[in-house]
Amino acid sequence: MASWAADHEGQVVSSDLLRTELLRATRREAPEQMQRARAVLDALMMTSLPVPTFERAGTLEPDQMRNLDALHLAAALELGDELDGIITYDDRLTEAAALHGVEVVAPR
Repeated sequence: MASWAADHEGQVVSSDLLRTELLRATRREAPEQMQRARAVLDALMMTSLPVPTFERAGTLEPDQMRNLDALHLAAALELGDELDGIITYDDRLTEAAALHGVEVVAPR
C-alpha cells in the first residue's frame, strides 16, 4: 500500500478519518510500522468532512454498514465524477461501495 500510495501521490484523497483509523490500526497490529503509516498519510491529499457529509452517511444503504465505513463512502460519493474508486480491504465496505456503483481498489 505504501508504494502504491507513493506512486499515486497527489491523486489519492482521503478524509482525516483515515488518519485516526490507520494510526490506531498500526499501533495495535504493528507498532514498529508507525513511520511507514505516517509516510502513507503524507502521500495522500487529506480533507476534512463537512456536516452534510455526516448527514449523508447517516442515510446511506445498506443499514448494516458500520458508521465509519458510511462516512468514508459518503465522502467518496461527494467527489461525484471526480471519483475513480475507493481503496478498502473491508468486505462490507466493498459490498456497500458496489451497491452505490463505486469501484474498489485494494492495492497490496
